[in-house]
Amino acid sequence: MKAVCAALAILFAWGSPSFDSGLPALAQDREDEAAKKAQRIDRAVGWLGDDDAEVREMGRKELLQIGADAVPALEKKIAEKGAAELVRILRHLDRHPRMADTWIDEKEIKDIEADEQFRREAEKLPKDAAEKFAYVKYQEALAHFRRKNYQRSFDMANALMALESRSAHVEAFKRLRRQSENMITQTSLIEAKVLQPKVWYLDDEPVELAVRMKNLYKSTITMTWDKGTEKEAGGGLVVLEVEIAMAEINGNSSSDQRHQELRFESEVPIAPGAQWERKVLVDTSTAITDSKQIRILKVGGWAQPMKIAADAIGITRRIQFEPATVKILPKRYARFLENPWESFEKAMGEGSMDQIYICIHLLDEKDHDRAAAMLIQKLAAAKTPEGKTYAHNLLRALTGQALGTDARRWEVWLQNRDAEKDKKKK
Repeated sequence: MKAVCAALAILFAWGSPSFDSGLPALAQDREDEAAKKAQRIDRAVGWLGDDDAEVREMGRKELLQIGADAVPALEKKIAEKGAAELVRILRHLDRHPRMADTWIDEKEIKDIEADEQFRREAEKLPKDAAEKFAYVKYQEALAHFRRKNYQRSFDMANALMALESRSAHVEAFKRLRRQSENMITQTSLIEAKVLQPKVWYLDDEPVELAVRMKNLYKSTITMTWDKGTEKEAGGGLVVLEVEIAMAEINGNSSSDQRHQELRFESEVPIAPGAQWERKVLVDTSTAITDSKQIRILKVGGWAQPMKIAADAIGITRRIQFEPATVKILPKRYARFLENPWESFEKAMGEGSMDQIYICIHLLDEKDHDRAAAMLIQKLAAAKTPEGKTYAHNLLRALTGQALGTDARRWEVWLQNRDAEKDKKKK
């Protein structure tokens, strides 16, 4: 509390413009510039009070971008409501905004299809009847999402947020609603994607991707952004969000995040079925570089046009870009790209554990099971605890499973996978 009071004291010590003293005569362009900035500030301050975390994050980013010019409006808001969130923004105007968690891969959505399964899962929870009901309906909404019935999953998540606002799962409801809305936009209005020409790049090789928006609507869509001023950049803007991850053979992992901006024209019309596309060179620099490890980049992004117009109707909608995933391979392992399976077999015979680990990441999915069989044999033949641990870590990197150092458990797991494949073929 003392810290907040101190922040408020500093802010009010700065003072705000006196509206009684009158404004000096300004040229018309200066007045227009000030009016536009005032509108931006008012809009961003309004977003901070929205129920949607994504919209609140947009408001924070907008105010951070505007900088000190936003202080008077924030001071006024503080005087009216004493909003602690606004104090936090004021204290951090010179800091970098955090990256928003905005896209959910479909594989992250649990695939539960039958009502009976929902009820069985709910019965395991030591919660009251209302909480169990919320859990059951949430799982049902997830199933609709998996079946690509995005409008239904959005409606259910929205209803759960309204009816069960105190549920332990309320953040999950919000997350599902946000992603359902993203997918409604992606499948009915604008399909937005980050595209890559290939998956693998070598160290120091430029990573050039494409940002594409495709019109799925029946008529022309026109997106407009603020044109900006001489002092402040405007025009179209896509904020690229880059997540960089690196995993080691022992299971340890590290990650870094950054963002970069792609600027373009302030008005983008797209005819029905047509698409708009721009190339972008991704900044792959990071604090977690390691000359021996693979780096995995997930590149997504978002855009917030001032207006999206179609059929003489204007709407405001955040456009979320489906991310692309690219992988950066150390140059010393470039030869493994020529024939990943042969490289894996050779590494298994005479290579190091690090080489085997690198080759595992290069394998096609169709080769995973036979690679797992070879690694299980290696685990069974290992004589020392260290050798067994290495073999287990390699199996975990290949399969995503952690079944320990007992080779028999891995053999049963692989047999069950083979049986499942046979069932699917039938």
